[in-house]
Amino acid sequence: SNVLSTDIPDDIERQQAIAVSMSLGLVLDGSNGDLKVSGHSSAEAAVLLQIHGKNELPSKVIPKWYIFVSLLWEPMPVMIWIAIAIEAALGKWMDMSILLAIQIANASIAYYETTKSGDAVAALKASLRPEATVKRDGIWKSIDASLLVPGDLVLLSTGAAVPADCTVCEGTLEIDQSSLTGESIPISVFKGELCKMGSTVARGEVEGLVMSTGANTFFGRTASLLQNDGELSNLQNILMDIMIVLVVISLTLCAVVYLHLAHITSVV
Repeated sequence: SNVLSTDIPDDIERQQAIAVSMSLGLVLDGSNGDLKVSGHSSAEAAVLLQIHGKNELPSKVIPKWYIFVSLLWEPMPVMIWIAIAIEAALGKWMDMSILLAIQIANASIAYYETTKSGDAVAALKASLRPEATVKRDGIWKSIDASLLVPGDLVLLSTGAAVPADCTVCEGTLEIDQSSLTGESIPISVFKGELCKMGSTVARGEVEGLVMSTGANTFFGRTASLLQNDGELSNLQNILMDIMIVLVVISLTLCAVVYLHLAHITSVV
């Protein structure tokens, strides 16, 4: 089979490539430290797939009923529930019905907006599942990009999405990284440099060595930082502080009015 070699541009990248290659069982040329790649066999790829997992970002699916219910237990809806309970205790059924309708309407609108955006993102992810041209068992074949593993040899050609973080083995590419960095102009990627998952090949055709996949890619690590870990955002904290202040002020005014009325009653 053909053996490719890629120069490592500097010591840091060379050490990273050597570490990755050793973990993958690839071959290093002792004379100049070049990385020689011939691709995986199907058996090797199957083993590595079990170790590294699929080349896709982990996604957390939240049941839609839970989304709707959670919208009814946010700070402001809780205040409305308290008002509904008070109106019911006082027997003011009309006011209670109006507040209940407002509560359901607000939750329904928020639910529609939330699920609409979530469904759009899910549809976009489904439509963007690319295929990759990879060398397996010494033969070039087209497979689902989610089945790529570190150490695979892939073909990067004009118009194709970069399926994983890949090092260019030979030649030069122009890569559109606008989805990652916002740069509108494609950048040139030379032999030994990294093409990031999520970018698109604007011009050129080269072979690339897959260095990392899925959550271990640059795109995956960035996405993991943006995942909601349950903590409140700064805006949510500010709104919570405002609500607490308003509740304290309201309770204070109610207490003052009650004590004033009690004093007047006792005097009379």
